[in-house]
Order: sequence, then C-alpha cells, then structure tokens
Amino acid sequence: KALKVLVDGVGEGLVLAGEGGYYALYYLFGLQGRRAPDPGETPDWVEGPAPSWEGFRLPYDQARWLEENGYMSFVNESK
Repeated sequence: KALKVLVDGVGEGLVLAGEGGYYALYYLFGLQGRRAPDPGETPDWVEGPAPSWEGFRLPYDQARWLEENGYMSFVNESK
C-alpha cells in the first residue's frame, strides 16, 4: 500500500507499507539529468523495513547520505 511520495529535484521516493514495516523506493533520475523515471524503471535504492514511514529522507538528502556513507555507485546497475 502506497502511503506517500517524496519528491524534489533529484527524484522521487515512494513510501510503502509492507510486510514487516515500511519501505521507501528511491528513483534518483535527476542525477542522470532526467526529469522523470522511465516506465517500468527499477528503483535506484530501497530503504527499509522501518517501524514508521515518517523517517524516510527526501531523494536529495538520501543521495547525499548514500555518498557520505561510502555508497559512491548506488545507482542500480541493472538499468
């Protein structure tokens, strides 16, 4: 069940309620200079499960956190 969409200039985060808690699917298409994800695109990053949906970051903040914590090539390589 989708609860919220986190949107900024870097991308979108789709917050979902699922088995075991809450998840965020991050689509960071703005980092590649695109304005929207392609239809059927797989997420660049999945966060969760978390006990609450309120702690998920905006896409820009998530991308910065990933880079600061050593995830330099976090963009999904299966694309």
